[in-house]
Amino acid sequence: MRVHPSYYPNLALKILKWPIAVLALTALPFSVLALGDSRLMNFRFGDYQWLVYGAGAYWLSWWLVFRHRFAGSYFSTFEHELTHAVFAWATLHRVTGLTVTWREGGLCEFVGSGGNWLISIAPYWFPTLVWPSIVLSYFLDSTALPTLNFLTGAAIVYHVTSTWRETHAGQTDLQETGFIFAWMFLPAANITVYGFILLLATSGSDEAFAYLGDVWRDLSEFVLQQSAHLL
Repeated sequence: MRVHPSYYPNLALKILKWPIAVLALTALPFSVLALGDSRLMNFRFGDYQWLVYGAGAYWLSWWLVFRHRFAGSYFSTFEHELTHAVFAWATLHRVTGLTVTWREGGLCEFVGSGGNWLISIAPYWFPTLVWPSIVLSYFLDSTALPTLNFLTGAAIVYHVTSTWRETHAGQTDLQETGFIFAWMFLPAANITVYGFILLLATSGSDEAFAYLGDVWRDLSEFVLQQSAHLL
């Protein structure tokens, strides 16, 4: 019997869902501690100023305009549904439609073997709009870095505020994923991803990947130690 290509990643994610949840919950303190040991804690305003300016500019815009109902939510809904689409593509589904409304939410439609929890929960930890400016910073002239860091800072705060607005008990994405799973997975996922992004923007890829390496090393050592005690 022929199966859809998405069957295999969906099956793997189904099997690994709760092990990943436990691993993420266990990784939470290590993601925080490794961030404390990273270059982010050696704060020099010159390294962060354009990131801070962008973050401050969007936060002010959000506070004055975008948080109010009259502003609608078309753009944040589009980004939310686009993130669903990105992870649908990544797990070999075919996206067939992306519907966005001004105030009544949106819908990402895809064809596959039923979807998976990663597609559902992706908008709550993966800041899609941050990545274009991060990627461009590695290809454009250094004179563009202030502008790109400004955009990165604005995109980070945009994602934080839009995710805050979208995270509630009535959210069907979280209902499909399960609130217990979301509680276990999302804190570590958000801290690790945002730590990685901030280090990329301010210190470069070596520091960013060193941070991920530190989290993985400390988590692996802890798991091995606990396994040895159990055996």
